[in-house]
Amino acid sequence: MGSLKVYYSSVTGSRQVRQRQAEVRRILDVNRLRYELIDVSVSEGRLREMREKAGDPQALPPQICNGDEYCG
Repeated sequence: MGSLKVYYSSVTGSRQVRQRQAEVRRILDVNRLRYELIDVSVSEGRLREMREKAGDPQALPPQICNGDEYCG
């Protein structure tokens, strides 16, 4: 198993995005899965990386990857 990465944004005006991010983290925490949080709001490069892995130039956080494999 690769390292689990969760792309999220610490700065968002969307309540829906905040709720989705919180739900993803709750699920991972309850299942005691280790993951790395990557904040896409700190650099354009991280946002671009997330969107490339998702295969969607308009993708919004949260997005999850297991190593280099996109999970959703």
